[in-house]
Amino acid sequence: MTNSNDWISKTVYQGTYERALLKFLNGLEIADIYLDIGANIGVTLWHSLRNSKATATFMAFEPSTQCLKALSCTCSVVRNAGQIFDYAIGDSDSKGTLYGLENQAHSGAASLTKHPGIRGGAGEVQVHKLDTVLGKLLHVHSISLLKIDTEGYEAKVVDGAQETLSSGKVEILVMEVSPNFGSVQYLNRVQELLGDLYYWFYLNEHGRLRRTPYLLEIDLDKALNFEKQWNLVLMREDIYEKYKKNPGQIEIFTKNNS
Repeated sequence: MTNSNDWISKTVYQGTYERALLKFLNGLEIADIYLDIGANIGVTLWHSLRNSKATATFMAFEPSTQCLKALSCTCSVVRNAGQIFDYAIGDSDSKGTLYGLENQAHSGAASLTKHPGIRGGAGEVQVHKLDTVLGKLLHVHSISLLKIDTEGYEAKVVDGAQETLSSGKVEILVMEVSPNFGSVQYLNRVQELLGDLYYWFYLNEHGRLRRTPYLLEIDLDKALNFEKQWNLVLMREDIYEKYKKNPGQIEIFTKNNS
């Protein structure tokens, strides 16, 4: 299924959509719960579960009705069990306004944050805190991967996921950071909640003909000063050690060898 008018669908088909991110996700071995917040049409979900264990399950959150048909189609060909939730994740259990609906040129641009780049209509959607949604699951399962891509609404997602982030249950967190949509000072809160158990990385790619992803170790100060939209990867210490021993899977540049 390809919609040549939609930037997301078109670039996925062309192989140019978020190349570093998708190749990075391909290298992961998800064994427990995968949470995709801002699942869109399911491309990150499919790549994240591509080399997953049979035990892995997923929870995909996408409030835009424009994306749900394609997301459902993607999930139907994923071998892992899981569920789609047609509401947003934020800082309250209430309702909110989703801007950028029915933007035929860019299905992935809808957001609960109204910023200058928004195009399309608006509509009311249900919002829930991640801590509320997970409930008792948080105490009995590990979260192999938590992906957050909410077009500038990340601060609110973090505010509603304080118990989740401070639990130490999240093995890898991937978050799109968008200085172009507003302040990214919420990263201070992320650091506070996660503590010192995680390594911070800037996800990028290199190479001339064959582009390959790599992780560049950074700190909070650097993370706060990037001017363009980028992908942040936070990896728990034990998980970092696991992938460091298998350099063929994910190329990692630490502060000592960058």
